[in-house]
Amino acid sequence: MTAQDLLTILPEVALVLGGGVLVLAEVFAPALRRAFGALAAAMAGGALVLRWTVATDGLVFSAALRLDDLARFVDTYVLVAVVLTAIVAIPYLARTKQPFGEFHGLLLWAAAGAMVMAKTDHFLVIFLGLELLSISLYVLNAFHRTSGISLEAGWKYLVVGAFAAAILLFGIALAYGATGTFSLAEVTAKVAAGELHATPLLLVGLAFILAGFAFKLALVPFHAWAPDVYQGSPTPITAFLSVVPKGAVLIVLARIAAAFAPATLTPQWLPLLAAVAVASMTLGNLVAIAQRDLKRMLAYSGIAHMGYALVGLVAFGRDGLAGVLVYFAAYTLMNIAAFAVVAAFSESEDEPHLLTDLAGQGWQRPVLALALGIAMFSLAGIPPTVGFTAKFLVFRAAVNDGWLWLAVVGVLNSLVSVFYYVRVVFYLYMKPLPKREPHYSEPWAIRLVAAGCAAGVVGLGVLPAWLLGLAEAAAAALVR
Repeated sequence: MTAQDLLTILPEVALVLGGGVLVLAEVFAPALRRAFGALAAAMAGGALVLRWTVATDGLVFSAALRLDDLARFVDTYVLVAVVLTAIVAIPYLARTKQPFGEFHGLLLWAAAGAMVMAKTDHFLVIFLGLELLSISLYVLNAFHRTSGISLEAGWKYLVVGAFAAAILLFGIALAYGATGTFSLAEVTAKVAAGELHATPLLLVGLAFILAGFAFKLALVPFHAWAPDVYQGSPTPITAFLSVVPKGAVLIVLARIAAAFAPATLTPQWLPLLAAVAVASMTLGNLVAIAQRDLKRMLAYSGIAHMGYALVGLVAFGRDGLAGVLVYFAAYTLMNIAAFAVVAAFSESEDEPHLLTDLAGQGWQRPVLALALGIAMFSLAGIPPTVGFTAKFLVFRAAVNDGWLWLAVVGVLNSLVSVFYYVRVVFYLYMKPLPKREPHYSEPWAIRLVAAGCAAGVVGLGVLPAWLLGLAEAAAAALVR
């Protein structure tokens, strides 16, 4: 281990140590509970500063980790998501009477796992990062120990996650048997030298790896866990779960695709990925139409959005990967804004978050309602939001790479999604208040996050050049 190795993982070390401090503070300084959320947000912000100011690009830890512009981009959006989630959780945990340090400690540890995944160049480190992320989320999903629906969500995510981990580990073992290495850099070298061929052992291993990651992405046909887990988890954790693990897994898939060069080594996998993308987009959007619970609707919406993002990987190249990166930066802002408002528009976590409960809130709580409306328009891909920019980039990459039919299917699915997204806005502004007006809180923390995310959604939609430039530089680090 060298000084460069330690400097490269300094942000992750800071998150792990910070999480430990918060867990210990829960035991030894419970009077500080009100400050735990702010401390977690500050720790994540400090880790973000470290990522951009400490260490240089290159391979570390015997080439197991690679710090480059791609890893730095993903780390940035992960840490921004942690900051926003920690702030949203402050009033949420106070309202539910569970302001415990373990919540924020586990949140920081989950972020550390996602960041390790984003920069790994080694199959075993991929698995270690994934498990650090997943185990933290198993506990966070079931954080409301007195709530049956929260315990059910945690249990379901645990069972599915364990099953997915076993499938992934088996696939890694088969891929090692076919390649003789766990290193993605060595796989790349073997492919370039013509030493690696698409043997049945390798194809089966890659199939298991794809299936394991598809569970985490909630892609069809591995999606069934998502609606129940989204509905039962604490709402701030649902926001985190909907963006951070999925972004980290997609980047891992991009690194694996770059190593194995599916266009030349295993070209049959591209039509398979395209079929999964189409199935995810179509099923997610069609079933979302039938949902009356807002969190379940966003769960099926998330399945569809993973299909859109997968289009960028099918059209693998600098444009496609840059589109995926912009997509997840946009998706982070859109989803956290939406779930922040859902957390406020709720009287009890044990009750469904019905669309009808939004009736008339556009006039009663204009800041939160406007933020939710902007998030819905952006998720639908309506300009001038960043959601439109993200979809345009992945669909353009598909067209330029010869996948015109896939882009057309994506556009048609986007048109279908407009119905259920605009329906939310309809309830906010065009339905009268119910006879018994709900008692919703409107804490400053949630207003701050929702308004900030909504401003980012519009600002990056109107002026996307800065975000696109960062994404293209990050994509160039992996795809030349």
